[in-house]
Amino acid sequence: MADINNTKSEKNPIEELCIVYVMYFDESKGHVPLLIYPDDKYKNDKKYMRPIKYHSIWFLPLDEQEALDHIDLEYKGFIFFGKKFLSYSKRKKRRAGLEEETPETIVIIVSLPNDIELFGDDLIRELTLKIRENFENELFKIIESEIAKDEIIKTEKIKEIIKNGTEVHHKLRDLIGKTVDNYFATVVHEIDIKSINQQKAISYLALKGVDVSYIFGPKGIEGFSNIKIFDPNKKAAKDYGSNKQFEIKNINVMEDSQEIEIMVKNNTDNEINNTTVNITHVKDYFEKELMNQEIELWFPEEELLFISPIIPHINEYLFFIKKDKENLLSKQINLNLLKKN
Repeated sequence: MADINNTKSEKNPIEELCIVYVMYFDESKGHVPLLIYPDDKYKNDKKYMRPIKYHSIWFLPLDEQEALDHIDLEYKGFIFFGKKFLSYSKRKKRRAGLEEETPETIVIIVSLPNDIELFGDDLIRELTLKIRENFENELFKIIESEIAKDEIIKTEKIKEIIKNGTEVHHKLRDLIGKTVDNYFATVVHEIDIKSINQQKAISYLALKGVDVSYIFGPKGIEGFSNIKIFDPNKKAAKDYGSNKQFEIKNINVMEDSQEIEIMVKNNTDNEINNTTVNITHVKDYFEKELMNQEIELWFPEEELLFISPIIPHINEYLFFIKKDKENLLSKQINLNLLKKN
């Protein structure tokens, strides 16, 4: 997800798709973040956390919230899906009249760009279910740990509380990561050509580097089963993409002629027949075809050069190699990144 407040920083790729906030209501501090996935660095950034702090989910009684399933807030191009529940607690409270067993008020918020908001309902429902099933009786340990970190003198007991809470925190983060990964890996099973919202969301995912080519492939291919969407070790933009059959050797931007040159190699020892090369440009997350070229015969180890015009004010392009309607290779091309390199 792009930084909603234009904070300049290096971002984890998952931030382009969603951010998950796990919060609790502290009896002395109010709304306090326990965890932000994928990155906790914004926890103390008041400007960044503004839509979280003032989300209406905090002020809605639990009985009303349950009837509505979840509460949404739109803010600067993002939808913040909020869900609240009570969880088990056994910690000493810091306000008179509250017992150790007084339940914790937990709030989960998932933010998605407007263009993929149709995924938010199921995602927050899935995350809430997984968190409650696995951590409902342990969330208070993270809260205890966060409170203990503020103590000036760290006794052995306080150190143990911090250690236990940190272990639960790491496990919770891992669960959220796996749940989000799995969700986006299986969310789109087929295209409903009548659904503009779904087509727009699929185009958005493709634009952000998520390979959705399987959707257009043979029946029986389900999900992103062989794709690591959020792999932090993912190759940098200089690696222009390859697979067993094809490899993009180079991409050049020709400023004088306003063209893109894409050099592709048949990476096998075999002739490849009847392939189609497509280049499209992306505007408002919809594609418009610039080139559709049929290659009757592609010789072993042969390198072919494909040239496409650059459309003024368009920086995002998609490159495909297809055979019998199956995508053999797909690559997002960002002219701004190419020019920097």
